[in-house]
Amino acid sequence: MTSATSINSTTKRVASASSRTTTIDLKSSTVGKKSRTPSLVFYDDVNYDLVIVWVDPHIIDSEKTYVNSITKFRRITDAVFTFNEFDQCIHFLDGIYEKTAFLIVSDSVVEQFLPLVIADHVGFADVYDNIGRVYECLDDKLKAHSNFQTALEIRKHSLGEKHPDMANSYNNLGTIYNLMEEKQKAIEYCEKALEIQNQSLSENHPSLANTYNNIGLIYHSMKDNTKALSFCQQALALQLKSLPEDHPSIPTTYNNIGLIHTSMKDYPTALSMYEKVLSIQQNATPVKAQSLGITYYNIGSTYSLMGNYTQAIIFFEKTSTIQQKASQPNHKDLVNTYNIIGRMYNEMNDYEKAISFYEKSITLCEDHFANDEQLLATTYHNIALTYHATNDLLKALPFYQQTISICMKNPSITNLSLAHIYSSIGTIYDSMENYEEAISYYQKSIELAENENPKNDFFLLTIYSNIAAAYKSMEDNSNALVYYEKALTIQDTSQTTDHSSLTSIYKSMASIYKSMGNYSDAVTSYLKAIAIEEKELTSYSDEATLSNTYSHIATVYSSLGDKNNALLFYQKASAIKEKFLSPHDPSLLSIYTNIASIYLSTEQKSDAAKYFEKSLQIQETLPSPDYSLTHALRIKTAQIYESFKNYGAALQHAESYVSEARSALGSDHQTVKATQDYIESLRRLTA
Repeated sequence: MTSATSINSTTKRVASASSRTTTIDLKSSTVGKKSRTPSLVFYDDVNYDLVIVWVDPHIIDSEKTYVNSITKFRRITDAVFTFNEFDQCIHFLDGIYEKTAFLIVSDSVVEQFLPLVIADHVGFADVYDNIGRVYECLDDKLKAHSNFQTALEIRKHSLGEKHPDMANSYNNLGTIYNLMEEKQKAIEYCEKALEIQNQSLSENHPSLANTYNNIGLIYHSMKDNTKALSFCQQALALQLKSLPEDHPSIPTTYNNIGLIHTSMKDYPTALSMYEKVLSIQQNATPVKAQSLGITYYNIGSTYSLMGNYTQAIIFFEKTSTIQQKASQPNHKDLVNTYNIIGRMYNEMNDYEKAISFYEKSITLCEDHFANDEQLLATTYHNIALTYHATNDLLKALPFYQQTISICMKNPSITNLSLAHIYSSIGTIYDSMENYEEAISYYQKSIELAENENPKNDFFLLTIYSNIAAAYKSMEDNSNALVYYEKALTIQDTSQTTDHSSLTSIYKSMASIYKSMGNYSDAVTSYLKAIAIEEKELTSYSDEATLSNTYSHIATVYSSLGDKNNALLFYQKASAIKEKFLSPHDPSLLSIYTNIASIYLSTEQKSDAAKYFEKSLQIQETLPSPDYSLTHALRIKTAQIYESFKNYGAALQHAESYVSEARSALGSDHQTVKATQDYIESLRRLTA
């Protein structure tokens, strides 16, 4: 068992408490003592004026509890020292100047130390405050609150309700209530601190700024950024009046204002705040590398939110350089930074560099955090997604499977997160045309996603559609239709409609019905898709999609023998394409040919000849013409002209085909010979 102690090296007045965890604070309790101001950053702030000293004869460096505690203490300060002997510790402390030393003492030696530290009773308040701060660092909010509350009661009893030191206690309790998500209480306690300070301190006293900052941060955590900004700006205005421009409290407030502007999506202003922080930090003596690393990180994050990934990477890499050079690197922070840089390269589609950073993360994770399963799972998943994006499916698959293996053992992982990973594995097997395995993983994904409350309708719709498509690829049309119907049911019950997904489902079902010869249901499904697409025309791409759907339904009407509707939809399709495309665009070829064939079948020969001529003009522009189609078009056109007794036109089409085909197919080709015979018969008619 250990006890906790805080020592100010410039003061020789001591206070103590009889407790299993004892804090001794050599700082005197004076009017206007600086209150606590937590820095709102993306990871823990560091106090460079604090030294943590741990004295315990039984310290074992490799013990997990010791390692975890040291890691957490280093989030407070880089200066953490351990001693096995009390005398060594006292000698060390004698050499500390202008620092606050926080001493953690084992029970076996604390009794020797207590007689040296007992002074007046009110000093115990500082003792309990320091214990509270340790528990706060260890994320034990209830014990932190208990100690802060005890400190408050001691001060109230010894000093009175309106004593300036009461503001420190109210600020401490306000901060811990904020962490406990009791926001109104947090504001209430910080406002009590502010009231006392307004009555007892000068109007420009720096402690007022600390309390303004505390209140601002609470409002920020409540997402009331307007009030948050107002309080932090008051803090800044006061600090700029009362403190030298390079005082370390000023960049803290700039940083808080920057983060509030980030939450308001005012990224340029946020960036300007962080740049002010950076300027002060770079000119400080000495330059504090870890604080620079935090600011580089915040600037990188802001550029990332602005979509400027190149600039974001520059600052994240500066952060990682500082993290690597730290005397005792925080490898977990370094892993997170590598992961973020990897994500930036991912956003830029530079997958090779993204993978290189994810691999660095994996190496660090496996070397230092083999038991941190959540961190490992995140890193494995990141690299799996990147390999998947590069279509390197064989490399993506094992990383997805490692992620699943870890997540299955972690109760904190949500069903939906697992469902997404199973779905990703399903898409890999789908791409590999291993449809049975794909369906197996999709089914696992559905089982998990359906147990989520509330359900993610869009995700379920996607998975049902994927299963349906896999069954369709296996030509299992019955099951494909079952899952498309499930997807439609979700769309019907969902509060929002994804029109793109809905039209895709209708058209997929229509193609299945068409392949089954169920033309009536195919038409019904296509008409539902068309009704949506006709309302969603916002670009050429939308119109091009609609044109293709018109063509598909036209072919179904042709199969039903409904020539009028077939002709109507082919004409609609051609009208859209003619509006945007060249008259000789190859996509018009089949439409013109089908229109011509319908006209020919209804004895509208003039119109048929017109569209056959259009088809032939497109054929002639193709780099590799289909001579069998050219033959059919030429002969049909020639026969139409022959029926009009326009033998010259008929002869021209037949001779054109022979001229084109002879060099490609040879004079002895059967089709060429047959056409030559037809030409001879036409010549006899013209004789």
